Amino acid sequence: MGTESSARTTNCVRTLPVGDPGEPRRTAIDELTELARQPWTMRVGHQPVVVRPSTVRDLAAVAQMHRRCSARSLLDRYRSGGRAPAVAAVDHLLRNPLTFVVATNDNRIVATASLQRDPAHNFRCAEASLLVEDGWQRRGVGGDLLTHLAGVAQVAGFTELIAYPATAIPAAQRLMIEVGRTRMVPDVDAHLHTYLPDEATLGLGSVRQRLAG
Repeated sequence: MGTESSARTTNCVRTLPVGDPGEPRRTAIDELTELARQPWTMRVGHQPVVVRPSTVRDLAAVAQMHRRCSARSLLDRYRSGGRAPAVAAVDHLLRNPLTFVVATNDNRIVATASLQRDPAHNFRCAEASLLVEDGWQRRGVGGDLLTHLAGVAQVAGFTELIAYPATAIPAAQRLMIEVGRTRMVPDVDAHLHTYLPDEATLGLGSVRQRLAG
């Protein structure tokens, strides 16, 4: 699921709510915020991988992942003619507090997922973007990441997810239908809208991991 430009700023991204450190009691939203940022383990076949918030230290590993991705995968994520974004744009993406990476035990990044407020829609809409390395596609990674993003979006105060999947509309639509009520807008810039249900926070990766345990 791509964006029209990898250089869209994250100034309009709604950061996760943060409680007052002086308050003696934690609120429910504080606890959800912590859960939304907490690393969690995803199993891909028999292999465990860690999903965690991105940092600028991931820049080299994410750039290497881009080189392993096909032009079509890059097109569906960034459009831009199927090219990887500039290093500065990747650095900007990794500084977004709502960007996550999927890392193997040797810290090889195999997927990224991010949210940012979609300026083409109202302030309750967040654009969801996924990039899964070709060799890791069709193994449940995208679905698990999107479910997690839906939970993060709800914690951050969003009520809708927007996706711009370029050539991958059918695949993206299948994933988003699993998250909530979804419709497609077939305009020049075809995109998908998914309305988040009240229980979207149950999709947070750390919550699902606890429930499974």
